[in-house]
Amino acid sequence: MKTIIYSIIAILFFTTFIKGFSGKANSGNSIRIQANDKAASEAQLTQSAQIISTRLKEFSSHEFTVSVIPEKKQIQIDLGPNLDLKAIGNLVIAKGTLALYETYDRKSLMELLHGDTQLYAYLNISNSTDYGAAIGSASIAGDMNVKRYLNTLALDQKCKFLWDSKAGDSDEYLYALKINGERGPILAKSEIENVRCSQSDSSKINGIEIRIKEPAIHLWAEATKRSIGHAIAIVMDNHVLAAPIVRSVITGGKCMISGNFSQTEMKSIASLGNNGELPINFTIVKF
Repeated sequence: MKTIIYSIIAILFFTTFIKGFSGKANSGNSIRIQANDKAASEAQLTQSAQIISTRLKEFSSHEFTVSVIPEKKQIQIDLGPNLDLKAIGNLVIAKGTLALYETYDRKSLMELLHGDTQLYAYLNISNSTDYGAAIGSASIAGDMNVKRYLNTLALDQKCKFLWDSKAGDSDEYLYALKINGERGPILAKSEIENVRCSQSDSSKINGIEIRIKEPAIHLWAEATKRSIGHAIAIVMDNHVLAAPIVRSVITGGKCMISGNFSQTEMKSIASLGNNGELPINFTIVKF
């Protein structure tokens, strides 16, 4: 008799689990994502669905349902008609890894490369003021030459090259990030308290505020002291979101990034920064 009761409880729990983590929207728009790893476990799928649910709750007040389809290694997100699929497509498959790095400028990178100018032969650097903290740019079609050259460099313990995240531009901008020994970045996501959207009252410019956890504030202060006049890159999933120049030592444990962010971009960055990292990678299979 107990076995039957436990079986009924298990069936009821499984049915509730499949229906989703939150929301009432199971009509209208939907996205289905597929785990890239065929060996992905049900526990990993469940954890991913929970993270996606918390991201969506922070991103929008609209109703939604996140459902796990374990036999297919898939997750389905049903959205109300007022949510833009394109706006949240990346939100549900992004890994969500946030980190802050010191950067090399062209002069210090040249020293690291022992005077080798081959990299700059592949990059557009005609007007350095156009690139800010980037060491140069390359067209989307032509950056394979850059990537092939970067693969020949043995700088894993000293430098990490990443591109920016500006979708739709004809050029990509390349940054050289400093690797701090085994630690890697200045700060990892686990050392970040929260990420908030902000807007200047005077200029109405959108921005992002990153608050550092108390134990890591001294690391941030030391890094900003070393980097005065140079850039610190804010990186999300191996793409540079922004690389502001440090003007003074920051002792209060905050990082303010102003820029041409849309409201959707700001909310997306905050949602990814404030919630967990997906334990496995996904691809959108239904959009």
